[in-house]
Amino acid sequence: MRPQNEWFKPEQLRRYYFTFEVIALAIVLAVAGLLAVTGVLFEMNSLVPLVGGAIALVVFGYLTWWIPAFYRTAAYRFTGDEVEYRRGVFFQQKTTVPYNRITNVGISQGPIERFVNAGAVGIHTAGYGGQMGAELTIGGVSDFEDIQEQILDRVRERPAKATEGEDTVETVESRTDEGEESTEMLGELRRIRELLEQGRTA
Repeated sequence: MRPQNEWFKPEQLRRYYFTFEVIALAIVLAVAGLLAVTGVLFEMNSLVPLVGGAIALVVFGYLTWWIPAFYRTAAYRFTGDEVEYRRGVFFQQKTTVPYNRITNVGISQGPIERFVNAGAVGIHTAGYGGQMGAELTIGGVSDFEDIQEQILDRVRERPAKATEGEDTVETVESRTDEGEESTEMLGELRRIRELLEQGRTA
Protein backbone atom coordinates (compact mmCIF):
# COMPACT_ATOMS: atom_id res chain seq x y z
CA MET A 1 0.00 0.00 0.00
CA ARG A 2 1.26 3.43 -0.93
CA PRO A 3 1.59 5.86 2.00
CA GLN A 4 -0.86 8.75 2.22
CA ASN A 5 0.29 12.32 1.49
CA GLU A 6 3.67 11.16 0.11
CA TRP A 7 4.70 11.48 -3.53
CA PHE A 8 5.79 8.22 -5.17
CA LYS A 9 7.43 7.45 -8.52
CA PRO A 10 6.18 5.05 -11.22
CA GLU A 11 9.21 2.80 -10.71
CA GLN A 12 8.99 0.84 -13.98
CA LEU A 13 8.21 3.80 -16.24
CA ARG A 14 11.78 4.24 -17.52
CA ARG A 15 12.13 0.54 -18.39
CA TYR A 16 8.75 0.66 -20.12
CA TYR A 17 9.65 3.65 -22.33
CA PHE A 18 13.17 2.39 -23.06
CA THR A 19 11.74 -0.96 -24.15
CA PHE A 20 9.54 0.87 -26.64
CA GLU A 21 12.57 2.81 -27.89
CA VAL A 22 14.62 -0.37 -28.35
CA ILE A 23 11.78 -2.01 -30.30
CA ALA A 24 11.43 1.06 -32.54
CA LEU A 25 15.21 1.16 -33.13
CA ALA A 26 15.22 -2.55 -34.00
CA ILE A 27 12.44 -1.98 -36.54
CA VAL A 28 14.33 0.92 -38.16
CA LEU A 29 17.55 -1.09 -38.37
CA ALA A 30 15.66 -4.10 -39.77
CA VAL A 31 14.10 -1.97 -42.52
CA ALA A 32 17.48 -0.39 -43.36
CA GLY A 33 19.10 -3.84 -43.48
CA LEU A 34 16.35 -5.18 -45.74
CA LEU A 35 16.81 -2.26 -48.12
CA ALA A 36 20.55 -2.84 -48.14
CA VAL A 37 20.25 -6.58 -48.82
CA THR A 38 17.79 -6.07 -51.66
CA GLY A 39 19.99 -3.35 -53.17
CA VAL A 40 17.30 -0.69 -52.99
CA LEU A 41 19.35 1.36 -50.54
CA PHE A 42 22.26 1.68 -52.97
CA GLU A 43 20.00 2.71 -55.85
CA MET A 44 18.71 5.72 -53.91
CA ASN A 45 20.19 9.18 -54.08
CA SER A 46 23.08 9.26 -51.61
CA LEU A 47 21.44 12.14 -49.74
CA VAL A 48 18.36 10.08 -48.86
CA PRO A 49 20.05 7.56 -46.53
CA LEU A 50 22.23 10.32 -45.05
CA VAL A 51 19.25 12.54 -44.25
CA GLY A 52 17.24 9.57 -42.99
CA GLY A 53 20.09 8.43 -40.76
CA ALA A 54 20.57 11.94 -39.38
CA ILE A 55 16.85 12.25 -38.56
CA ALA A 56 16.82 8.85 -36.86
CA LEU A 57 19.91 9.78 -34.85
CA VAL A 58 18.32 13.03 -33.67
CA VAL A 59 14.99 11.35 -32.79
CA PHE A 60 16.50 8.47 -30.83
CA GLY A 61 19.03 10.78 -29.17
CA TYR A 62 16.20 13.05 -28.02
CA LEU A 63 14.16 10.10 -26.72
CA THR A 64 17.16 8.77 -24.81
CA TRP A 65 17.45 12.15 -23.07
CA TRP A 66 13.71 12.78 -22.63
CA ILE A 67 12.75 9.47 -20.97
CA PRO A 68 14.85 9.91 -17.77
CA ALA A 69 14.05 13.64 -17.75
CA PHE A 70 10.32 12.91 -17.77
CA TYR A 71 10.72 10.19 -15.15
CA ARG A 72 12.32 12.68 -12.75
CA THR A 73 9.24 14.93 -12.98
CA ALA A 74 6.52 12.25 -12.80
CA ALA A 75 5.00 11.49 -9.39
CA TYR A 76 1.69 10.51 -7.83
CA ARG A 77 0.19 11.13 -4.40
CA PHE A 78 -2.85 9.90 -2.47
CA THR A 79 -4.24 12.52 -0.08
CA GLY A 80 -7.21 12.20 2.21
CA ASP A 81 -9.58 13.58 -0.47
CA GLU A 82 -8.05 13.06 -3.91
CA VAL A 83 -5.45 11.50 -6.21
CA GLU A 84 -2.76 13.86 -7.55
CA TYR A 85 -0.43 13.50 -10.53
CA ARG A 86 2.34 15.92 -11.51
CA ARG A 87 4.70 15.75 -14.51
CA GLY A 88 6.29 17.82 -17.26
CA VAL A 89 9.79 18.26 -18.67
CA PHE A 90 9.24 21.68 -20.24
CA PHE A 91 5.80 22.62 -18.88
CA GLN A 92 4.75 21.48 -15.41
CA GLN A 93 1.26 19.99 -15.20
CA LYS A 94 -0.80 18.72 -12.29
CA THR A 95 -4.00 16.66 -12.34
CA THR A 96 -6.22 16.03 -9.31
CA VAL A 97 -9.20 13.68 -9.09
CA PRO A 98 -11.41 13.72 -5.94
CA TYR A 99 -12.41 10.33 -4.61
CA ASN A 100 -16.11 11.27 -4.55
CA ARG A 101 -16.02 11.82 -8.34
CA ILE A 102 -14.55 8.41 -9.17
CA THR A 103 -16.99 5.95 -10.77
CA ASN A 104 -14.64 3.16 -11.88
CA VAL A 105 -11.04 2.06 -11.32
CA GLY A 106 -9.69 -0.38 -13.92
CA ILE A 107 -6.32 -2.03 -14.47
CA SER A 108 -4.55 -3.07 -17.67
CA GLN A 109 -1.31 -4.79 -18.59
CA GLY A 110 -0.05 -5.12 -22.15
CA PRO A 111 2.69 -7.45 -23.41
CA ILE A 112 5.46 -4.88 -22.98
CA GLU A 113 4.19 -4.02 -19.50
CA ARG A 114 4.25 -7.71 -18.59
CA PHE A 115 7.83 -7.89 -19.88
CA VAL A 116 8.94 -5.10 -17.53
CA ASN A 117 6.67 -6.24 -14.66
CA ALA A 118 4.43 -3.19 -14.75
CA GLY A 119 0.79 -2.27 -15.22
CA ALA A 120 -1.55 0.70 -15.38
CA VAL A 121 -4.48 1.86 -13.23
CA GLY A 122 -7.14 3.87 -15.05
CA ILE A 123 -9.28 6.20 -12.92
CA HIS A 124 -12.65 7.10 -14.48
CA THR A 125 -14.99 9.85 -13.36
CA ALA A 126 -18.50 11.10 -14.14
CA GLY A 127 -19.23 14.72 -14.97
CA TYR A 128 -15.63 15.77 -14.30
CA GLY A 129 -12.89 16.83 -16.71
CA GLY A 130 -15.12 16.71 -19.80
CA GLN A 131 -13.74 13.48 -21.26
CA MET A 132 -15.02 9.96 -21.85
CA GLY A 133 -11.81 7.98 -21.13
CA ALA A 134 -9.79 7.68 -17.97
CA GLU A 135 -9.43 11.00 -16.17
CA LEU A 136 -6.07 9.88 -14.79
CA THR A 137 -3.84 6.85 -15.45
CA ILE A 138 -1.24 5.61 -13.02
CA GLY A 139 1.21 3.75 -15.26
CA GLY A 140 4.60 2.14 -14.85
CA VAL A 141 3.90 0.61 -11.42
CA SER A 142 4.40 -3.01 -10.34
CA ASP A 143 1.76 -3.05 -7.59
CA PHE A 144 -1.05 -1.86 -9.87
CA GLU A 145 -3.58 -4.31 -8.37
CA ASP A 146 -2.83 -3.11 -4.84
CA ILE A 147 -3.15 0.51 -5.98
CA GLN A 148 -6.53 -0.29 -7.53
CA GLU A 149 -7.78 -1.73 -4.24
CA GLN A 150 -6.34 1.18 -2.27
CA ILE A 151 -8.22 3.71 -4.40
CA LEU A 152 -11.44 1.68 -4.31
CA ASP A 153 -11.25 1.53 -0.51
CA ARG A 154 -11.03 5.33 -0.39
CA VAL A 155 -13.93 5.65 -2.83
CA ARG A 156 -16.15 3.34 -0.78
CA GLU A 157 -15.56 5.47 2.32
CA ARG A 158 -17.12 8.53 0.66
CA PRO A 159 -20.61 9.13 -0.76
CA ALA A 160 -20.69 9.84 -4.47
CA LYS A 161 -21.01 13.49 -5.38
CA ALA A 162 -23.92 14.38 -7.62
CA THR A 163 -23.19 15.26 -11.23
CA GLU A 164 -24.37 18.46 -12.86
CA GLY A 165 -27.39 16.69 -14.38
CA GLU A 166 -28.48 15.37 -11.00
CA ASP A 167 -28.11 18.83 -9.47
CA THR A 168 -30.45 20.19 -12.15
CA VAL A 169 -33.05 17.52 -11.40
CA GLU A 170 -32.93 18.30 -7.68
CA THR A 171 -33.38 22.02 -8.42
CA VAL A 172 -36.38 21.38 -10.63
CA GLU A 173 -37.94 19.10 -8.01
CA SER A 174 -37.47 21.70 -5.27
CA ARG A 175 -39.01 24.36 -7.46
CA THR A 176 -41.98 22.08 -8.18
CA ASP A 177 -42.45 21.50 -4.45
CA GLU A 178 -42.37 25.24 -3.83
CA GLY A 179 -45.02 25.75 -6.53
CA GLU A 180 -47.28 23.12 -4.97
CA GLU A 181 -46.92 24.73 -1.55
CA SER A 182 -47.80 28.14 -2.99
CA THR A 183 -50.92 26.69 -4.63
CA GLU A 184 -52.05 25.12 -1.34
CA MET A 185 -51.50 28.37 0.56
CA LEU A 186 -53.51 30.29 -2.04
CA GLY A 187 -56.36 27.81 -1.70
CA GLU A 188 -56.35 28.19 2.10
CA LEU A 189 -56.49 31.98 1.80
CA ARG A 190 -59.45 31.75 -0.54
CA ARG A 191 -61.32 29.49 1.88
CA ILE A 192 -60.63 31.89 4.77
CA ARG A 193 -61.89 34.79 2.65
CA GLU A 194 -65.10 32.89 1.82
CA LEU A 195 -65.67 32.13 5.52
CA LEU A 196 -65.18 35.78 6.43
CA GLU A 197 -67.62 36.92 3.73
CA GLN A 198 -70.20 34.40 4.97
CA GLY A 199 -69.79 35.75 8.51
CA ARG A 200 -70.39 39.32 7.38
CA THR A 201 -73.53 38.29 5.43
CA ALA A 202 -74.94 36.46 8.45
